[in-house]
Amino acid sequence: MDGRNVRRRQTGRGSRVGEDTDDLPPGVKSYSADTDTQEKGFFTLSKISLVFLAAVGITMVILILLPSPVQPKSFSLPDPPAFEGVLAQNKKLQRAKRLLEGQIAGPESLEFHEGAIYTGTLDGKIVKIVGETIQSIAVLGTPPCGKFEDEPTCGRPLGIRITKDGTMYALDAYLGLFQVNIKTGDVNQLISSELVVDGKPFKFLNDLAVSDDGIIYFTDSSYKWDRRHNRYLVVEAGDCGRLMWYNTATKQIRTLLSNLHFPNGVELSAKQDYLLMVELTRARVLKYHLKGPKSGKVEVFADNLPGLPDNIRHSSGGGYWLAIAAIRNPKLPLFDIMASRPWMRSLIMKIFDQETFMKMIPKYGMVVELDENGRIIQSLHDPTGEVIPAVSEVLEISPGELYFGSYFAPFIGKLNLLELDDSNKS
Repeated sequence: MDGRNVRRRQTGRGSRVGEDTDDLPPGVKSYSADTDTQEKGFFTLSKISLVFLAAVGITMVILILLPSPVQPKSFSLPDPPAFEGVLAQNKKLQRAKRLLEGQIAGPESLEFHEGAIYTGTLDGKIVKIVGETIQSIAVLGTPPCGKFEDEPTCGRPLGIRITKDGTMYALDAYLGLFQVNIKTGDVNQLISSELVVDGKPFKFLNDLAVSDDGIIYFTDSSYKWDRRHNRYLVVEAGDCGRLMWYNTATKQIRTLLSNLHFPNGVELSAKQDYLLMVELTRARVLKYHLKGPKSGKVEVFADNLPGLPDNIRHSSGGGYWLAIAAIRNPKLPLFDIMASRPWMRSLIMKIFDQETFMKMIPKYGMVVELDENGRIIQSLHDPTGEVIPAVSEVLEISPGELYFGSYFAPFIGKLNLLELDDSNKS
């Protein structure tokens, strides 16, 4: 057989790299299927990379051009206090009991009067609780209730107080200030939320305190955001809050302090010579003097708190219980990190809605007790939030007998500090 024919059959049309290509004309390269596949793969990968980069670029342009729902302000806080000493982590709140679980929604503020607990709920009601019995005594708004869009008309009672003569005053976030007869359920509106004071409307009425001489001090957390958008208020951290004064006898109303950063809970001192007011997004409590040479002046009562504080109420020890809505984790203080980076907060709210944003915040229950000088003297924790995920207010009915409110939880928490055994005190 001709050797040239053998070689031709061996090389053939599909010769591969490394095979004999002596019969190919000068300057002609052999065909390689492997090389072709590699080239196609390279071009495919390049196309995918270009598409990916283009998508990322377009997304970034959209995020930059997309308006943010908030206009955050830059600020700074001291480094959060370490969880040591009186702030040492413990599990005391995990010993709490959940009362009326699934039967009540969002018992934000609590009052005790003649053997009963009173609170306002998410469905716009004021209820009376005796044992396991829940009785609706007043409805401030108009049904329907339960949906996001219903809240402004349904109403949302937040701060409530009952005076020595049994008169209840309730502050609804949307509807205004009310006087409630807890025996008959009769409701009298004292201040409408439609009232404009000093050119600013009431958007987010929050907490109140009532003096013996009929003066009501209350907070308007924001004249920009309503309660439904309270996460925007936190993220923005602006100074759109006020402390208000109302005289029940003369019906006069005026602004005591303005340009406040999410003013929240308020409490009068035992002698009613000063008022304490929480400034949530500054993690502090302010002291507003009502009498004496400092009358009308403001000073810091408690600063650099371990979390963002909510309501403040008297403790049996002569100090104050302070509810913590969200902690400032000393190891990774996200709120503090974002404080000086408004662009970061703006970007987050472009990407996530309010509810998704809240799910990103770790659950951690905490309350602290302050002495009469504003020093923290004890703290109660639920590090995992499995029993008490957050607290809006602490009500101490008798020494050591604590009840915990929440703006969202479907229960009221209860803990008796005197019953905690030594093994659970650390």
